[in-house]
Amino acid sequence: MLSGVLLLSVLTVTSLTPAETESRKTSSSKEICKTRCSCEERENLLNINCENKGFTTVTLFQAPPNKISQLFLNGNFLSRLGANEFVNYGNVTSLHLGNNGLQEIRTGAFNGLRFLKRLHLNNNNLEVIKEDSFSGLESLEYLQADYNYISAIEPGAFSRLNKLKVLILNDNLLLSLPPNIFRFVLLTHLDLRGNRLKNLPFAGVLEHIGGIMEIQLEENPWNCTCDLIPLKSWLDTITVFVGDIVCETPFRLHGKDITQLIKQDLCPRRNAGERVHPPSDSHFQGVLPPTYLPGMITPTRAPKASRPPKMRYRPTPRISKDKHVFGPIMVYQTRSPVPMLCPSVCVCTSQNPDSGLNINCQERKLHNISELNPKPSYPKKLHLTGNYLQVIYRTDLAEYSSLELLHLGNNRIAVIQEGAFENLTNLRRLYLNGNYIESLSQSLFFGLQSLQYLYLEYNIIKDILPQTFNALHNLQLLFLNNNLLSRSLTMFSVAPC
Repeated sequence: MLSGVLLLSVLTVTSLTPAETESRKTSSSKEICKTRCSCEERENLLNINCENKGFTTVTLFQAPPNKISQLFLNGNFLSRLGANEFVNYGNVTSLHLGNNGLQEIRTGAFNGLRFLKRLHLNNNNLEVIKEDSFSGLESLEYLQADYNYISAIEPGAFSRLNKLKVLILNDNLLLSLPPNIFRFVLLTHLDLRGNRLKNLPFAGVLEHIGGIMEIQLEENPWNCTCDLIPLKSWLDTITVFVGDIVCETPFRLHGKDITQLIKQDLCPRRNAGERVHPPSDSHFQGVLPPTYLPGMITPTRAPKASRPPKMRYRPTPRISKDKHVFGPIMVYQTRSPVPMLCPSVCVCTSQNPDSGLNINCQERKLHNISELNPKPSYPKKLHLTGNYLQVIYRTDLAEYSSLELLHLGNNRIAVIQEGAFENLTNLRRLYLNGNYIESLSQSLFFGLQSLQYLYLEYNIIKDILPQTFNALHNLQLLFLNNNLLSRSLTMFSVAPC
């Protein structure tokens, strides 16, 4: 049954010798665990928790020497990272800088972080990724910069990140990507949702991501004309998960899924050799101008010029004051939107009244899923990353049967009660990465017969019981890298069902 599953498992052990670790301490540096932050060591990995401590710089402190560590600096006031900001943190492998109001990364800010594998820059105020923003991060594998204001990426920004596999840039203001931006990286996961992309060319962009396993392109204003044919052709040749790619313009194709169109739809011809360019939006404006009702939520952010000048958290509000969410008013929409309930601590979007809710509850300091009230109506995607969840109870997801994506990554989950997922019969993607899960058994995945993608990397998994994955008949990708597995991978060789 699992013979067709692509198993991504890299069992690596990182060891640092004194000779490899540069001594960069100064006489005035204080050990951060003894002064400002709380530290806990688990499985030879030191978690340094400096969240919401009022830091404006961390240069006066140092991490404990010779300890491989994760540094959590979420919710501080690190608006600018100066040169050598982290020079005293050479053993850090994961750095979290979300919700800092970060505006600028100066040259050399990450000097000394030669072992850093994961960098989280989400929910900040970055506008540009410069060519030297990530200098010194040659070991970086995972880069998260979603929910910023990024409108430009300089050529060469990723050219030295030769080990980069995962790049998360959703919910920014990108209009395009520079040529050859991915030429020197071997990406497997790319998230570009919620930007302002109208086209992605094959030459210089798509041609360099041949090893991609997942690419997210939803919630962009795709211009479905002749220029989009290279993207359409590329999508027709790949078998990876791409999400819903919906045309915004021209009017005749508005709301259509690109993958369901043929080239003739994008580029009609009167006769052989003569192209007919579809009418522009202005052709229709005299007939039916675009209209937006008060309080409605649009699928992407407003341009920089129209943004409130001092907004700290997200570029545009995605939830109305009465906690009801209406699907975005699409251009030329002819029917009234349907109100939908959204949990009060979350931000919800909907591409159209029939598509269900995309619920963003990341980094809301939630301890239990039951805290989500009111219960959302027709949820399709639920993002709970970066919270404090420790237990997933059997009843937590009883009212979420319509979910297709559930993201529980980067929490503190150690216990998942039997049957917790049994109602999620439509779920296609489940993220449990970055938690404290120690073992896997068959009962853990009851009900997930539609599951295609399962992310379990960066846990402390030691044991996988026989037949654990036997009920996952549609599983295509299984991620188990960076765990504590010691058995041979032949344990996954099972007889066909």
